[in-house]
Amino acid sequence: MKRNISLLLFATAAWLFIGCNDFLDKSPDSELDVDINSEEKIAELLTGAYPEASYIPFLEPRTDNVEERVNGVHSRLNESMFFWEDYDQEDLDTPLNYWNACYKGIAQANKALELLSRYPKSERVKALYGEAFLLRAYLHFMLVNIWSEPYGGKSTNPGIPYITKPEKNALVDYQRGTVNEVYAKIEKDLKLGISLVSDTYYKHPKFHFNKKAAYAFASRFYLMKGEWKEVIAYADYVLGGDPKTQLRPWRQYADELEFNHRSLYRKYAAAGEPANLLLTTTESRLARTTPSEKYGSTFNTVDKIFAQKGIEGGGDYAKMNFIGTYIFTSSAAPVTTGRYLAKFDELSNSESTGTKPRGLYVTNVLFTVDEVLLNRMEAYAMLKNYSHAIDDFLQYMQGKFGFMPSVDRAVYTSTNSNNYNIYTPFYGLTLKQLAMVKLFLDFRQKEFYQEGLRWFDIRRFHLAVKRSSKSSYYFPLEKEDLRKVLQIPTEAIQRGLTANPRERQEPLR
Repeated sequence: MKRNISLLLFATAAWLFIGCNDFLDKSPDSELDVDINSEEKIAELLTGAYPEASYIPFLEPRTDNVEERVNGVHSRLNESMFFWEDYDQEDLDTPLNYWNACYKGIAQANKALELLSRYPKSERVKALYGEAFLLRAYLHFMLVNIWSEPYGGKSTNPGIPYITKPEKNALVDYQRGTVNEVYAKIEKDLKLGISLVSDTYYKHPKFHFNKKAAYAFASRFYLMKGEWKEVIAYADYVLGGDPKTQLRPWRQYADELEFNHRSLYRKYAAAGEPANLLLTTTESRLARTTPSEKYGSTFNTVDKIFAQKGIEGGGDYAKMNFIGTYIFTSSAAPVTTGRYLAKFDELSNSESTGTKPRGLYVTNVLFTVDEVLLNRMEAYAMLKNYSHAIDDFLQYMQGKFGFMPSVDRAVYTSTNSNNYNIYTPFYGLTLKQLAMVKLFLDFRQKEFYQEGLRWFDIRRFHLAVKRSSKSSYYFPLEKEDLRKVLQIPTEAIQRGLTANPRERQEPLR
């Protein structure tokens, strides 16, 4: 049911620049505190529209990648996410912070579109239009995939407000709409953006929606929709004729960083890494909290995910140990069970002191070639083109790990029918599809470890998550669990936005 909402949005361009700091003023292509009176200034406005908040700190603890660490550092946010509780505090790394950052970016993209309408449609202006449409599509895509039910064909579940006009008043009425309506609007913006975007005008293309990043986004979007031919079409543009040469070379990383695992971020988040397609700088404590927080990656979870999985029925390859290849680092004392990947860098300014420091900046990798190849092999499997899916998987293995499993190709399409009880996407699976999807999801879990994207796979395949916790706050996350949808921020609910349902009253602290 549609409901009107009064959202506190961003009224003027001047407001949009509140909170800019010296670090962000020096970030790629961005000097934000300016009058918007030229194409160049509009480009700067768009640079500031990329989300300055990270979704990773509140999505990753919700996944099956984490468990309790002995002597880990407690925070209310980390604990709430681990137990899938609602959390509405305003701080760095919170759901509310990301919600606000997304709508701020949307407001800036809409302002840019309004300003661009005043200029002749030069090639530069068309490219700016493309970036603005892509940003608006991406930010709404992330919002609907965090605060609404997953896409499900003809679903009429409530979506999120889709904002397409810059606001001249602080309080405006909006409709939440449905998930399908939101997806239709995203698709329209996405296609417009792809048709117009150009790499020609970027000084630092990987901090913008360059063309390959736009196509990567399209491959993720259509994967969520289950439109497999579209996934392949957009992935083909990114991957070219020899995908393995563009993948993140984990085997090479392990060799080069053998004695310095903590420097992994220098390669992982580098603009010069061919696998990275879109980067963004976020204000976040992620680099500090990842090694030591109470609920995170442990020796046990790393062993289960990186050493106990492989090709079902594949003999020596039924369990493949990648722990050494992914170069984990042990948490510092007094944390005794923590283990993590040093994927995140950190830059800071003079504000970065105290118990809740601000002014800490972390690079997030939003799209990669690796994801695109994983998307394509899954799409091939869903189209029953198993040979191409296997070819892509072998490319993936060769490019990332330096070997191809010597397994009969028929093994890849064989699995236990009991797995139907685990993987239940809205579009259904044959047994052969199930076998391949199970394998590819295992590698997706490895690839996106500590990056929060596992949460989207848990949602779209309706995976259950069981914790080894005796806490009174723990209730297992079931396949059809309402807690897989984050609760709408309290302020938005108070202004009229329909809250997401909750069957169980969560315990009060």
